[in-house]
Amino acid sequence: MDAARGMVESGDWLVPRYEGRAFFDKPVLTYWLMAGSMSALGPTYAAARLVPVLAALALALASAWLGVLLFDRRSALAGALVLASTPAFLSFARIAMSDMLLALWTTLAVALALRAYRPRPPAWVAPALGAARGLGFATKGPIVLVVAGVALLLLLLRERERPLPFDAVSLGLAGGAFAVLGLGWFALVYARLGAGPLVYFFLRENLERFAGEAYDVGRPLWFYPPAFLAEGLPWSCFLPLALWRLLRGGGAERASTRLLACWAALVVGLLSLSRGKIDYYLLPVYPPLSLVVGRYLAGGSWRALDRGVARVVLALGAAALALLLARPPRIPAGWLPDPSHGPLLVAVVTLAALVLLAAALRPTPARVLAALSAATATVFLLLVTLFLPAFSAGQPNRAIAADVARERLYVPRAQLAFCEDPARVRRDVLFAARHAGVEQCDLWSLAASHEPYLFLVSPAQAASFRVLAKYRHVGSYRYLPARTLTLDGLLDGASTGEVQLVANYATPDPVAERKRRKEYRRRIQQELREEARRRAPTPPP
Repeated sequence: MDAARGMVESGDWLVPRYEGRAFFDKPVLTYWLMAGSMSALGPTYAAARLVPVLAALALALASAWLGVLLFDRRSALAGALVLASTPAFLSFARIAMSDMLLALWTTLAVALALRAYRPRPPAWVAPALGAARGLGFATKGPIVLVVAGVALLLLLLRERERPLPFDAVSLGLAGGAFAVLGLGWFALVYARLGAGPLVYFFLRENLERFAGEAYDVGRPLWFYPPAFLAEGLPWSCFLPLALWRLLRGGGAERASTRLLACWAALVVGLLSLSRGKIDYYLLPVYPPLSLVVGRYLAGGSWRALDRGVARVVLALGAAALALLLARPPRIPAGWLPDPSHGPLLVAVVTLAALVLLAAALRPTPARVLAALSAATATVFLLLVTLFLPAFSAGQPNRAIAADVARERLYVPRAQLAFCEDPARVRRDVLFAARHAGVEQCDLWSLAASHEPYLFLVSPAQAASFRVLAKYRHVGSYRYLPARTLTLDGLLDGASTGEVQLVANYATPDPVAERKRRKEYRRRIQQELREEARRRAPTPPP
């Protein structure tokens, strides 16, 4: 987001900048789209997040089209509904990053290749296929050639007895579209800055990320299958049975299922070989696996095993919702929705649990699909409309960013320094105050310097800074660690912490001076009260 906002502010739409420096970790397409959104709607988080939201909607439509080409309309609709109600898909659709766009371009490329093998393909299919792969290259680089290329190679093997659907002219148009859209930005960067940025991107951000020690290393080879099973709930529970049923069939259904399954398996296998592993790298495999589950749910009547698995999944979902009502996460009231929403939340969650239980009594594919997708969508809607806004409002990030911005308005040279950032304040300071903090644990060396610094520290650290001649307290803030919203954080329970913003310089800001005097009086009064308590006689036993 910072790189996109920097484009808008600087007017340089060729070179992305992060923390004021040229940033070539990713190609430029995602930044262009976010910068365009910010230009139209303003420099806000919502404007940046509009890009992955729209990409997720387009990905659901592209998946549905792929399902029509492979199966039929009913299976395509079921697959798109499975994808759109997968928690990982919904969660990543709210994060301003490029992986949702990558999943869109890879899915669209496979759908276009399938359309080319249908009778009488339109003339635009070939250049559109090249454009989709080019846009994917402009989004994340060579990985699109791997993710989409695996599926295209499998398709060529499946149709090896048929002639290629493209003639020389069509291939030339496809290659031209890929070159312009996928390589055009790299050529312009080379023309302005030389080969350095390209070497950095292709070697460090691709080769080292795959085989070196650059990022996100340390996760085991088998990281991705459990990650998919956990983040793909509840639909991942049906995937093994769906594959078994569909691959035992015959004809086009079996061939299409094998194509989707092999595509997903090879992509997961290649990703597993990389030393750097992150869960959202799996986004491109959600569409093919969702279509497999969708075909299974749209395929007709179930046997006893299918109904048994469905009952277990539905019952566990209802039990999880009941447990949520009986033992809600231990989060302080200041980070929860207004208590007036309590009856509504209880009613909605109770209704969702009852819907799951009703479907478990007589499970059919249509009932399971409707019940699970409705329950998942309902819980997610409550999360994004009530809980996440309340949690964000309870966090001090915006207040800290505003204070940093005001401090730098009067002392522009002032820099923010910190050792730990459990509330992830740095991101908000960077976006809202347009300042990149300094992450350094030897804060005393900075505090003793003549340079003006703001320090984001614990109360104990702030107390040690009071010996500084120009020590100044800017603000105190209560926070919850950002990990509170993870599964581990919710299970462990949340406890608030305090962080203080202090400075080692004086400021001409009159508001800051009044706050300094108020804080000084408050601290003196607190010390007097503590001294009085120490001197008070101990009452007799």
